[in-house]
Amino acid sequence: MARSPDWEKIPMAGGADKPAWPLPTVTPKFATWSLGGGRPFGCTTQTCQRWHAGVDLTDAPNSALVIAPEDGMIAGLDKGWTDGTRAVFLRTDSGLFLVLGGVIAGSHKEFGLVHGQRVKKGDKLGRIVGGYGMLHLEAYKAEPARTANSRWWKDDPPPTGLLNPTNYIERMVGSNMSLLQTRQRLQALADLGFYKGDVGAAWGSAAIEALKAAQTALKISVDGKWGPETEDAIQTALKAQAPCGSLEDCNSEAVPEGMPSKSTDLFASLKIIGGVVAGLTLAGVAAAFIMSSSESR
Repeated sequence: MARSPDWEKIPMAGGADKPAWPLPTVTPKFATWSLGGGRPFGCTTQTCQRWHAGVDLTDAPNSALVIAPEDGMIAGLDKGWTDGTRAVFLRTDSGLFLVLGGVIAGSHKEFGLVHGQRVKKGDKLGRIVGGYGMLHLEAYKAEPARTANSRWWKDDPPPTGLLNPTNYIERMVGSNMSLLQTRQRLQALADLGFYKGDVGAAWGSAAIEALKAAQTALKISVDGKWGPETEDAIQTALKAQAPCGSLEDCNSEAVPEGMPSKSTDLFASLKIIGGVVAGLTLAGVAAAFIMSSSESR
């Protein structure tokens, strides 16, 4: 999948210490690979190409409830989004400007909301359009001039104030960081025995060959690209190597079929590298890496 070379420079969204999952009746699932990638694409003309500037919270059925992930003020209702869907803008007390896209037009009226109204974490904001099937979330710094989301055009750097909401979202469901940065991915491939180089290096031919070897062993499409199928397979393989759940209790020697054997268990060789630590996740996202919410992307 295409990805902007600037996406890793985007700071992580801090937000509330314990934000609420905005789709309370939907099993948490989100497209962690989507920020800055999965684009560019043509919208109406060949010159209309932009990067994906947020994260999609997927598998939402028609009329799924949307709630406020934290305390704040309604900065926009029924804002234009896609054909047949609208967006809610929320300016949070923690200093974020959140864009919640994919809601049914006028669904906020069911809950008596008006522009400028204060809401508490967990307050009902609207409902999801079934044909859209997800809640698109973008996060920005809540600067005075920010009144709407910004489009990230193909030939431009990330919009001013754009934040990466992935860590913020994963804290909503109590899970840890997914494999998004190059260093994280190289570390994962090294932990699985496929990459032997410097995990601080840029993504290059050695990384691609290591990834292809992992894809072959995991019996998934061998294309040398880190898409959602690869993310899930690598996460599952890491979890299989360390199925316990704590550094102290992990003594498993389980290794997936086709994976290189290791002389030491995974947790015994863990290192903190650039703020990233190997760990386990919850809510359907397998073993992952934790990154501090203040680390620059």
